[in-house]
Amino acid sequence: MGLYAVTAVGRDRPGAIADVTRALADFGAIGDSAAITLGGRFAMTLVASAPDGADRLREGLAHRLPGLTVTVADLASRGPDAPERLAYVLTVHGPSRAPTLPVLTGLLAEAGCDITSLTTRAPGELLVAVADVGIPAPADVASLMRRVATALDGYRVALHPAEPVVM
Repeated sequence: MGLYAVTAVGRDRPGAIADVTRALADFGAIGDSAAITLGGRFAMTLVASAPDGADRLREGLAHRLPGLTVTVADLASRGPDAPERLAYVLTVHGPSRAPTLPVLTGLLAEAGCDITSLTTRAPGELLVAVADVGIPAPADVASLMRRVATALDGYRVALHPAEPVVM
C-alpha cells in the first residue's frame, strides 16, 4: 500500500469536496486533508493510501474528476523525524504590502521554526495572517517575537501557545 499526497485544483462549486473525497475513497483510504477557496478557485490537498501506485491513482482520479487539475506525489521516502517543537499560533494584522509574507516566513525559517499551517486574507488594504508554528525547543520565544515585531513595524503581531488538538 503506497502513501501519496493528492492535490486537486479547479473552479469552486458546490460538491467539489464531495466529488474529490468520493473518488479518492474508491482508490484507498484518506488521511489528513485541507481544502480552501483561493481567488475563486477550489484547492484541496489530501494524504491517502492506495494499493496500485501513483500513476494508476493519478489517471483514475483525473478520469473521475474532469475540470480539476489533479496531482499525485509519492510519499514513500520519509525523512528523519522532526525535532521536538513548541506549538504556537502567530497572528499578524496590518497593511497589505508585497514583502510582508516573505519577511515573516523568512524570519521564522531563520529561527528554525516550522510553519505547519498558514492562512492569509487581504481584504482591500488590510492583511490578516494566521500561522500554526512549531518553534524549536528550547526556544527564546520572547526574542523571536521581538525580531518579528521589529521587522513588521506598523503591524499588530501576536504569538500564543496553541491549544492541544483533541479528536
